[in-house]
Amino acid sequence: MKQRFPAMLRHKLSNISLSLRKKYYRVLGMQINNGVVLGKIKCKWPGKISVGAESVIEDDVVFKTPQPFADTNFVNIGQRVFIGHGCDFNITLGLTIGNDCLIAANTTFVDAGREMHRSLPINQQPVIHKPIILKNDVWIGTHSVILQGVTIGEGSIIGAGSLVNKSIPDYQVWAGTPARFIKNR
Repeated sequence: MKQRFPAMLRHKLSNISLSLRKKYYRVLGMQINNGVVLGKIKCKWPGKISVGAESVIEDDVVFKTPQPFADTNFVNIGQRVFIGHGCDFNITLGLTIGNDCLIAANTTFVDAGREMHRSLPINQQPVIHKPIILKNDVWIGTHSVILQGVTIGEGSIIGAGSLVNKSIPDYQVWAGTPARFIKNR
């Protein structure tokens, strides 16, 4: 009985912490629907983020939106989405995640890059911003990187440790660096 009481107390404190965290982010403008489990995330501009019902975002997920006043800068997370711990979202233009998606731990999303011309130093090259779209029922393996302008088709799977630098059709499995077609799902 002695061990059960501390466990129950820890559970109650955890629920209170989750409730307070959700209220805090709602006050700052984050749209959080019913049944969302929100871990200890880092988010500078939560007003640009919408989380669908019954989604789970684990601890240590970072949302970076460096252009907070741009209308096109947003992160829309669908319903029943799972985002594993340690994921990093560097979004300057837009990210849409469909319903029923699984994003494994330590995955990175970057929607900006640079052009590469010999006439200018790399730090003076124009920045390219293109949105990222994950359609419904997508699974991204751990430690993957998804780059700007990529659309991952419905029902597709990305293998662990992949670098996705081009769009992927519906119901296909891709893996590798850079990601390449493995098979149809």
